[in-house]
Amino acid sequence: MQTKEVFILTDEWFERNGKIILRFLCITPGREVIEWRVTNQRPFFFVPSDAKTELSGINFLRRKVGFQSFEKSPLDILYFHSQGDLLKADEILRRRGIQTFESDVNPVRRFLMEKGINISAKISVQKPNTANGITVFTDPEVEKSDFTPDLVKASIDIETGNKNRELYSVAFHITGHNRNLKKVFMRGGEKEANSGYTEYCPDEKCLIKKTAEFIAQNDPDLVIGWNVDGFDLWFLDKRSGELNIPFNIGRGGRIITLRERRSGGIYVFIPGRIVIDGPMTLRGAFYNFEDFTLETVANELLGRGKLITPGEDKVAEIERQFREDKEALAKYNLEDAELVTEIFDKTGIVELNIKRAKMSGLSLDQTGAMTAAFDHFFLPLLHKEKYAAPNVADLKTGDHAAGGYVFDSVPGIYEHVVVLDFKSLYPSLIMTFKIDPLSRLEKDIEGIMTPPGYSFSSKKHYLPGFIEELMAKRAEAKRTGDKYLSQAIKILMNSFYGVMGSFGCRFYHPDLPNAITGTGQWLLLECRGFLEELGYLTIYGDTDSLFVKLNSEDIAEAEKKGDGLASEINEYLKKRLKKEFDVESRLELEFEKYYKKFIITRARGGETGAKKRYAGLKEEKGRDVIEFVGMESVRSDWTRLAKDFQAELYKRVFAGGEVEEWIRALVNEVKEGKHNDKLIYRKRLRKEAGQYIKSAPPHVKAARKAGIKKGYVKYIITRNGPEPADKNRDDIDYEHYVQRQLKPVADSVLELMGLSFDGITGGNQMELFGK
Repeated sequence: MQTKEVFILTDEWFERNGKIILRFLCITPGREVIEWRVTNQRPFFFVPSDAKTELSGINFLRRKVGFQSFEKSPLDILYFHSQGDLLKADEILRRRGIQTFESDVNPVRRFLMEKGINISAKISVQKPNTANGITVFTDPEVEKSDFTPDLVKASIDIETGNKNRELYSVAFHITGHNRNLKKVFMRGGEKEANSGYTEYCPDEKCLIKKTAEFIAQNDPDLVIGWNVDGFDLWFLDKRSGELNIPFNIGRGGRIITLRERRSGGIYVFIPGRIVIDGPMTLRGAFYNFEDFTLETVANELLGRGKLITPGEDKVAEIERQFREDKEALAKYNLEDAELVTEIFDKTGIVELNIKRAKMSGLSLDQTGAMTAAFDHFFLPLLHKEKYAAPNVADLKTGDHAAGGYVFDSVPGIYEHVVVLDFKSLYPSLIMTFKIDPLSRLEKDIEGIMTPPGYSFSSKKHYLPGFIEELMAKRAEAKRTGDKYLSQAIKILMNSFYGVMGSFGCRFYHPDLPNAITGTGQWLLLECRGFLEELGYLTIYGDTDSLFVKLNSEDIAEAEKKGDGLASEINEYLKKRLKKEFDVESRLELEFEKYYKKFIITRARGGETGAKKRYAGLKEEKGRDVIEFVGMESVRSDWTRLAKDFQAELYKRVFAGGEVEEWIRALVNEVKEGKHNDKLIYRKRLRKEAGQYIKSAPPHVKAARKAGIKKGYVKYIITRNGPEPADKNRDDIDYEHYVQRQLKPVADSVLELMGLSFDGITGGNQMELFGK
């Protein structure tokens, strides 16, 4: 018997001779590539027990298994030899008006979830065989494993010219498993000689061939890059097809496959190699930047950017370097690949994704698919209870659940405010009131009533216990300093509420999210009432946080008082929930921060305070800092002028400093052109510029003028409208910036002081006299 610990890199299914075959390409601790095949699985779905299932020409087996639907109707199971037969049968039955259950479950995902395999496994066979130079384990015995490999990463970046019609160069940075290899393949003639990391090729065919050979020779597990799937690999695959050159860069010489994602963009599948795109993965890990261009992210994380700066005409400079200075182009190309490697290393995004894969059961490039992760966890447990879930397309959906509750607040400038925050509020509510899809179905078994009136079983549930395990693991991860595991658990736990409230989740029911958000609202209101009884004013509340104004006697020991208030509320909730709902409270309110001063601005067009929009002055490391939430300074679609203006204005307001003369001086400076470098707008095209038909916002108009089809657009507002921000201009509409960027920022806080922007600056004279 041969046994191997394996880490699954890629998975797929196909059919051969009328049978379904699952294929996993894996890596072992010794970096041996193993192909794990499953040929003995039979795909299945469920049908109502009273359904007639005559299916001419389709071989299947029907059995009574004692399962039931969520509506408690009995179900039978239908087994098939192939996925093709399953899909045909599903279509026929649906045309007859017969509902099927779980016919939309991916066969690979079903196999892994039923086996309890989360990305790693221990597999054993009597005698493996070989195919395409790779050892094959067919239908092995399978056990769970926690093996984590040292993966080899290939950061790839290409440079193209002639309006993206031809390939100039391909750069690689290979790291991991004690490697640090740099290589650039560059098109060049007889004049250029290979030097250092640069190797010249006479034409594109040679360049693409060398690229494929280099990948095979260095055998990376991960292919990473910046828009690597949406551009680099897409271009290489397209160009190789046009030139009739094989581009089989999968393990064992298998072909690369590209397909469109449902959510937009391109998904690249390379058998045995995982493709991880930088921007998409960082977004999925909840990183935030002004934009997700390589230049912006590299500067913020690494303190340096690309060698051709954004202010230059990038395309023209690349064309010039290719004609006149190919070594400079090679250096620029390689630097981009190295920047991606360093960003991945700095953020630990691969390590985080491995932890997330081990928690969710999903592949390394799919860890953001949280509804699939919930299926992986919950569907096998549901089967133990003899329930089958509906297909996602058959869900009866209604309105989305309400979001987190936000108090109406009174605009103003406050002093001495503590923030009390519920630790993991929604997961804690799930544990306290035993909220999950099974407990909803079995709510008649020793039911618990939530404050908004939804009932759940106190005995039949799985999610509350799983969250409890996750919280214990996270506490241990924090204790041992495993920040990636801690973050992976946090992301997974916080996803449960959203998943159960998503129309894309087969377990969706409005009672689930509404019970959570409704109880959260009740909780904030009850806490505010309790604080009022103690003599404290809650000036703001948002989802899981309470902003409490301290009394004068508390100021000397503000943080200590914040801890004390949190403890009192925790004890109050413990007794209240036990008495009224007969549940053990898992809620934990914590003191989070203390603001010396705090500003809530007015909601535009209203009298109450703006929601999720405030600023506070707090102390960090011995110095005062201003924290902005929801304001212009933290939004990517406002100019640097507005952000810098807001930061300085609030600094002066908090310090009680002079503002009127400063504002007047700044407005004059703007009109004199002294802040032109801060007037650029940056906005992302959500679709190609040509697809905006009904209306064309300013960034779309600028994109069309610049010939930009997608991505981020930089533009300025001139007297003739929006223009690309790629050159100096003498027709900037300064009045636009004063009225649309400075005035809204200023008035939101000045009105709290009895002032106005127009009163300070003399108003917009063009508007006063007619334009």
